[in-house]
Amino acid sequence: MKRPTSLRAARKPPLSKKAASHRLTGSTAAASKPAFKPVLHRRAFEDVIFQIEEAILDGRLAVGDRLPPERELAEAFQVSRPSVREALRVLEAFGILSARRGAGSESGSVVRGENNQGLANTLRLYVSLLRIPLLDLLEIREALETWSFRGAAARATPDALTRLGRLVDQMDAALDPEVFLERDTEFHVAIAKMSGNAVAPLFTEALREAIARQILDAFRKLDDWPAEHAWLVAEHRGLVAAIRSGVAEKAAGAASDHIRDFYRRMFGPQPSVAAPARPARASLGRRKRKAGGGNSRLA
Repeated sequence: MKRPTSLRAARKPPLSKKAASHRLTGSTAAASKPAFKPVLHRRAFEDVIFQIEEAILDGRLAVGDRLPPERELAEAFQVSRPSVREALRVLEAFGILSARRGAGSESGSVVRGENNQGLANTLRLYVSLLRIPLLDLLEIREALETWSFRGAAARATPDALTRLGRLVDQMDAALDPEVFLERDTEFHVAIAKMSGNAVAPLFTEALREAIARQILDAFRKLDDWPAEHAWLVAEHRGLVAAIRSGVAEKAAGAASDHIRDFYRRMFGPQPSVAAPARPARASLGRRKRKAGGGNSRLA
């Protein structure tokens, strides 16, 4: 019988009578939490991943909880240690677990939720494999960030605005393109967090990471990087001012113009893909089609 291609779609294996009675340990693990079950179906490492994922979804594992040592996990799952090791490595690659090397109580795998690397890595791979056009990413980024800027303008606090100003200062001091790009990402993720929506910063960072290499290559190919650097710093100071104004549509418009102008300068005319209408303001880089009508396009 063919094994299921999706771990989540696979049927959960029945509890064996010989299941190990090992209990989870960790900062929030309770003594009443159920034990992991021996692996009965699928490839061993897949079932280990499935059960750890289920424990997270069920609330039996939370951010900061530490998994038992590799040897104890192998006994609980009744699989080999290499199978446990492979499962943990996959979960680490997706940013679900963080491995702490060494010995003692501080070593082992810990459930983490402080970064977005797994989502960013997955999106970057799919963008490459599916050859997703750059303009498709631009449109999604524009829609997401204009929404974030509206929320940030409505919710900005003095402390948050001060942090944005400091990030722009760090961008100003970052003369190396790669360091500048890192500070730039921090700036936009900070604004997404200010929007008040917990999902916005996750997707903002993932979208930026998905095309980070392309942007960095474009920076390095510029004839005059210092001039572009100065221009971008000035633009970001303007974005902070737009958020500080407290006018949501002003902030959203500033974000939209910044994103469109940046992509046009870095990558030139984009493939012919329909762009969302913006009747209130002349859209950046759009061209009207010749007589006969039709949708506007991003240049």
